[in-house]
Amino acid sequence: MKGNIILAILLIFSSGRSQTRYVTTIHPFQEIMKSVVKNRGEVYRILPPGASPHTYELRPSDIRKVETAAALILGGKNLDEWAFKFQHPNRIELLNLIPADYLLHLEFESQDEHQHAKHEKVVASQHHHHRGGIDPHFWTDPLAVKALLPPLVEKLCLIDKEGAETYKKNTAKFSTYLDSLFTVINKKLKPIQGKAVMLSHPFFRYFFNRFGIELVGIVEINPGKEPTPKDIKEMIGLVKDNKVRAIFTHPQLPDRAAQLVAEATGAKVYQLDPIGGVPGRQSYDELLLYNVQVLLEALR
Repeated sequence: MKGNIILAILLIFSSGRSQTRYVTTIHPFQEIMKSVVKNRGEVYRILPPGASPHTYELRPSDIRKVETAAALILGGKNLDEWAFKFQHPNRIELLNLIPADYLLHLEFESQDEHQHAKHEKVVASQHHHHRGGIDPHFWTDPLAVKALLPPLVEKLCLIDKEGAETYKKNTAKFSTYLDSLFTVINKKLKPIQGKAVMLSHPFFRYFFNRFGIELVGIVEINPGKEPTPKDIKEMIGLVKDNKVRAIFTHPQLPDRAAQLVAEATGAKVYQLDPIGGVPGRQSYDELLLYNVQVLLEALR
């Protein structure tokens, strides 16, 4: 009996040690990875709930997590530039894996090409604010996440060859689920598609672009760089001209400039959450569906 107990403990210990450890920078990446990895490994994240990936400062415990990981999964330099300080041999930059036609640039694109003329003044008024490059907040679009999976799994299979079949099976299931999640969200949002909105920062553009919400302006296109009085005046004009009822902020960065625009126009401020990691916003689908409810309350 005693020998059986010792054997069981050894089996549990050896099983735990054989698991591949991955580290992600933010909660959505952790949830995506967990759906691919499942019981094959452990997935940790660096960023605590409520912190902004744009302004996070590394701690010694973060370094220890990364050093013991098989791979570090991050977004890109426009999102989590601080993570590039890690010289990990398996550093996976997710934005580099997504097909170009799924990506949005920070030059504030209109929702559809046929609306370009309508939004020319928006492009002109915001073009001088940004540093350019790719908008890194792709995970708010479930179809962009689906497009990411095949090249991501290829990399994981090279890191953990023994787990290749498991990763592929998990990915096939997750891809199917993302299709169904897209269908559910699209149906829920039908009543508000085409409504005009404004963002405090460019954190939810992929979602709006995918589901037909018309984004007419971004108050602060570079996180941490406050807009000038002239910029605020332009945003106020856009809200009035487009009859914007709602300006959306998020909990990870200050919203003072957005509040000023709202006060001057009578628009209401609502908070979306692109990061999650708190009760009710843990899994990937919970996070997106939470934001769907906020949008419906604000715009229906």
